[in-house]
Amino acid sequence: MNLWRDLRRDSSGQALVEFSLVVFLLVVILFSILEGGLLMNAKTVLTSAARETARVCAVEGGRTPGALQRLSDSLTVGGIDPDDVTALVSPGQAIYGTTIRVELHYDYKVVSPVVRAIVGNTIPLTSKAVTRSEFVPR
Repeated sequence: MNLWRDLRRDSSGQALVEFSLVVFLLVVILFSILEGGLLMNAKTVLTSAARETARVCAVEGGRTPGALQRLSDSLTVGGIDPDDVTALVSPGQAIYGTTIRVELHYDYKVVSPVVRAIVGNTIPLTSKAVTRSEFVPR
């Protein structure tokens, strides 16, 4: 009977077991926070690129080479490969007062293997910008 009582009082491995249970949750939380920051950055870059492209389209009168170059530059500076983004810019030509829509679609690639196991390999992101054309043909 004394043997059972001695075993119940011995807690030499208890801290190790508790640590191993808690460290898993801490790692998941840490990587989720880091991945969330990267995801928010990608969404911000996408939104900014859509807004800048819409503004250039409004000034230049639609989907022009200058607008597409601005889109490419904005994405590149933000760390997103322009080839990975699907861009819908309409209309092709816009005179004063015409509504211009820019819509960007991007599949964010999850970096962390811990988060990838939870949410999958990619997270779809979409950003839209709508503006009015200010272009007056001469």
